Amino acid sequence: MSAENEIQEERNNEEQYRNWKQNIPFMYEICINHQNNWPSLTVCWLNELEIDQNDNEIHRLIVATQTNNQEQDYIKLLKVAIPKKLDEQLDNTLLNNIWKTQAVGKVQEELQIPVEVEINRVRQQPNNQFILAAQAGDGEVGIYDLSKQSKVFALKGQEKEGYGLSWNLTNSGQLLSASYDHNIYHWDSNTGQLIKQYNFHSAEVEDVCWHPQDPNIFISCSDDKTFAICDIRTNQGVTIKQEAHSQEVNCAQFNNFQSNIFATGSNDAQVKMFDMNKPEEDIHTFSNHEDAIYSLQWSPHQRNLLASGSVDTKIVVWDYYKIGNEIKAEDEKDGPSELLFYHGGHRSKVNDLSWNVNHKHLFASVEQEKNILQIWKIQQQLWEEDENDEYIQSLV
Repeated sequence: MSAENEIQEERNNEEQYRNWKQNIPFMYEICINHQNNWPSLTVCWLNELEIDQNDNEIHRLIVATQTNNQEQDYIKLLKVAIPKKLDEQLDNTLLNNIWKTQAVGKVQEELQIPVEVEINRVRQQPNNQFILAAQAGDGEVGIYDLSKQSKVFALKGQEKEGYGLSWNLTNSGQLLSASYDHNIYHWDSNTGQLIKQYNFHSAEVEDVCWHPQDPNIFISCSDDKTFAICDIRTNQGVTIKQEAHSQEVNCAQFNNFQSNIFATGSNDAQVKMFDMNKPEEDIHTFSNHEDAIYSLQWSPHQRNLLASGSVDTKIVVWDYYKIGNEIKAEDEKDGPSELLFYHGGHRSKVNDLSWNVNHKHLFASVEQEKNILQIWKIQQQLWEEDENDEYIQSLV
């Protein structure tokens, strides 16, 4: 791309961002823009909720600094107060603090844990609110205890860095990590021991995800363009390996409610949905992104909703109930019928996104270049549930 084209693209992006800011009151119930000192490669809502004396919800989340060795790196615990109910007197026209009361809507740092190397990904253990797993840039997988504000285990054996992390929902303390050394590692975080190492991908393993109901099944995806469905009770682990995309596959996640359904995101800018029982062909391809997809998460509240984050700066929320719905000719430019919403608040690559378990449709997302954390919730009328899912049921 020529310098002139780059300048024009930057101008177009800035114009789109200004338009987005102007439309915040019409699109969002909540929109908070928090400036960090450094970019974060990860964001993770913690599965906890408090109610303060003013009847506000107190939510906590994790980010981690990426200082490129210019300063000490940290895992940071942040908190934000959100009113249980919004009323008409609240000022939702300001981006940085949408409420008149300073204590509400303000992101505050509660603690920070120093780390030796910058952190690629952090995920909370589902059975213990204080325990975190973290993928570091040198390949170490660390186990951190928020109550002790320190690392309690260093899981050794992974030869290169990675991003994928997944806690087993049934077997407490069992953890999977995906590595750029082409391997998947199955750990017992209670003892710090490696249970097993899997090697069935021919390139970097980007992501891994335990099955939400069967503690013996997981999926993985790789730069070799494939996903794999794995059963840890077999000798080799892998039971199905399938080419899924035309380019590298960066993320793979099971649906929380329909556990035979999973989705993948790729450098080909597409999200695909598969049935684990019939994995040879995708059920549907979601197309609207313009660049590689690195973040993917199903809703913890509705089985039909999926969010994807991309290098193109957008986060798209998809509704598979709306696949095949007719759209008006004047609306075709806005994307396919299953595109429920796209969040245009970021101006660089979306590094990670997180869907809050305890507040319906509350998101957190982080980007690469602007040191921005955004906390946002789309207007309620967009979340009207469509129970007419005969189309998708006919496919799965």
